[in-house]
Amino acid sequence: MKKITLFLLTLLLAATTFGQAGNQTFDLAAGAMFPLGDLSDNNLADSSSGASSMGYHIQIGYNYQISNNFGVGIHVEFNDAKYSMKKVKDYYETLLDDATKEISSDAGWTIGGIYLRYFIRFPLGSKVSWDISPMVGGMGTYSPQYKIIRTSFPAHKTDTYIRQRSKAFSFAYGVETRFNFKVNQHGFFMESSILRSKANFKQVTGTGYDGKPYDQNIKMDVMYVSAYLGYSYYF
Repeated sequence: MKKITLFLLTLLLAATTFGQAGNQTFDLAAGAMFPLGDLSDNNLADSSSGASSMGYHIQIGYNYQISNNFGVGIHVEFNDAKYSMKKVKDYYETLLDDATKEISSDAGWTIGGIYLRYFIRFPLGSKVSWDISPMVGGMGTYSPQYKIIRTSFPAHKTDTYIRQRSKAFSFAYGVETRFNFKVNQHGFFMESSILRSKANFKQVTGTGYDGKPYDQNIKMDVMYVSAYLGYSYYF
């Protein structure tokens, strides 16, 4: 992760140093994040299921256009999504048992990353263009913290399951598409992207229903789509 970050920052510094006026932009964007795959799955019998709800997305970036149809960029993004109580409730409603469950979560999913993008630009007019960009970089993922209190009837026996927050750092890749609208030095854009990473949470800890502590290694296929609006400053 440190090597990837250093490499991407070096490229950013080089582009900033040798970039020509008018070919560079700084971006700021915000929007929504939509979980897919393991991140979205609510099959809690599978430890890799994330039961994530939709979240929000924030992004800052720098781009350098090498020619009319090609450029490079780097961006840093942050995503935050709650642990979905609805998905967890839907899962437990499918189980045939005599227990009630009380579920609470103090922290949801937090996913951040730094990515290098290589974009192909298609001019659609003097002020409008369309980008298609593959992306590679490093992703940091923090899993949720939650508690499930189960009370069985008619014995009225109460058991508590606790999952602590854990973290994973991994290589990630994806693709994005973007429409740019430019007026002089200012512009805005509409963008959507999909990112994927094989995350390995090496130390997932908590307390099981039997009251005993556990320490697991959980692998997840972290994947999500983001859709957002942004502002660009051309310089």
